[in-house]
Amino acid sequence: MRILLLSTYELGHQPLGLARPAADLTAAGHDVACQDLAIDHLDDALVRAAGLVGISVPMHTATRLGARLAERVRALNPAAHVAFYGLYAGLHADVLLGHLADSVVGGEFEGPLVALADALAAGGTLPAIGGIQMAAHDGGVFLGRQAFSLPRRDLLPPLERYAHVDTGERRKPAGYVEASRGCAHRCLHCPITPVYGGRLRIVGQDAVLDDISQLVEIGAEHITFGDPDFFNGIRHSLRIVEALHAAHPHVTFDATIKVEHILEHRQHVPTLAQHGCLFVVSAVEAVQDHILANFNKGHSAADVVEALRIMAASDIPLRPTFVPFTPWTAADDYLGLLRFVAQHGLIRHVDPIQLAIRLLVPRGSSLVGTPAMAPHLGPFDPDTFSYRWAHPNPRMDALQETVAARVEGAIRGDEDAVETFGAIAALAEAAVGGGPHPQPLSLPWERGAEVESASVARLPLSRVRERGPGGEGLPFIPRLTESWFC
Repeated sequence: MRILLLSTYELGHQPLGLARPAADLTAAGHDVACQDLAIDHLDDALVRAAGLVGISVPMHTATRLGARLAERVRALNPAAHVAFYGLYAGLHADVLLGHLADSVVGGEFEGPLVALADALAAGGTLPAIGGIQMAAHDGGVFLGRQAFSLPRRDLLPPLERYAHVDTGERRKPAGYVEASRGCAHRCLHCPITPVYGGRLRIVGQDAVLDDISQLVEIGAEHITFGDPDFFNGIRHSLRIVEALHAAHPHVTFDATIKVEHILEHRQHVPTLAQHGCLFVVSAVEAVQDHILANFNKGHSAADVVEALRIMAASDIPLRPTFVPFTPWTAADDYLGLLRFVAQHGLIRHVDPIQLAIRLLVPRGSSLVGTPAMAPHLGPFDPDTFSYRWAHPNPRMDALQETVAARVEGAIRGDEDAVETFGAIAALAEAAVGGGPHPQPLSLPWERGAEVESASVARLPLSRVRERGPGGEGLPFIPRLTESWFC
């Protein structure tokens, strides 16, 4: 059977959500083509030739774009079976099935996709297949363990067309792999929680290392480990980074690790540094304990400070991500977040988009029904694939829109993060009540510093600029050249 796998948006990296199922489908004898529509235009001829069109939806933006794509696919090839697969497919099965999709595949999707393709190729009435939901029957979500094949990266655009890692001295091609899927934790705002329910699925060490080797062969000099939390299976992860460094000592890497795990496994952080870790991303989300409690994040604001200290001791920059606009974020809370970023020397650690993100509540979110969320939650909007909610202070919703627009302009203009931060701070101060926040701000400019300096001017946030008291600039922090967010 001819199969076309499509991706619309996978955060600036080669879509593993295409390469992995393509390997299993071709091994099963199917003729597979892949297109990443974040890079290339849709090939109408490939759509018309396909008996099965799979649309990868690992995140919210991909789902919204995928819905529009499905309409185009239907118009070009009404006879094709359209399947949505990935994390967000199962969450939104009731919205997708029917006009947009014939089936949705959630959880561990590779095996069910092969079973679906085999059944379609055999003809006749489609049987019930575990892990696949169709209008006729519900196959649930497949979370079984499976062996992972070597991804078919030869079916994807070359690495040069994707995000690179910027070290400050040069930009290096970056590859993307996963050593695990799912998560052992149950943060309430995370879309992984309602799908995996605290379960973790490990990708075998050989499978990960073989994929890294083929990425290095096609030019990768840096690897992003895209696991939801790289320290979920810490022994597995440490063995992989040690083997990676032994086989490819020039290759650097980054990973995502929970604050909770940084504290719990602090003795292993130096191992990351010794084996080429350029930076660690961590879903800090907030620096106020009441907001963190509503998210069930598993860490406190004090834990964030300790995590920064632990990472700085090994000279690994921590790049926090945030959800700064929630129903529980007061104006002073938002200013407190900006002040925290400045006081801890994190301005260059934080992609400006992280200061504009508004809480997303998709179908199936574990926040729905919680006492914290219930007073603010509106109806589900199938056009946006999310529940509406309004802040009790309308000025906060207006501030979010203004900050988001400012950040969008900064990204288009390739503006320096420090200048963007100052502009955001000015917007926030004006929203609070016209003028600088009365609390003075002491700015320790060296990364990781937490001490007062008499030579540092006390400034309102909006006057933060790049140069410190001794003339030194804020240090460059390694980063990927695309700001990643869902």
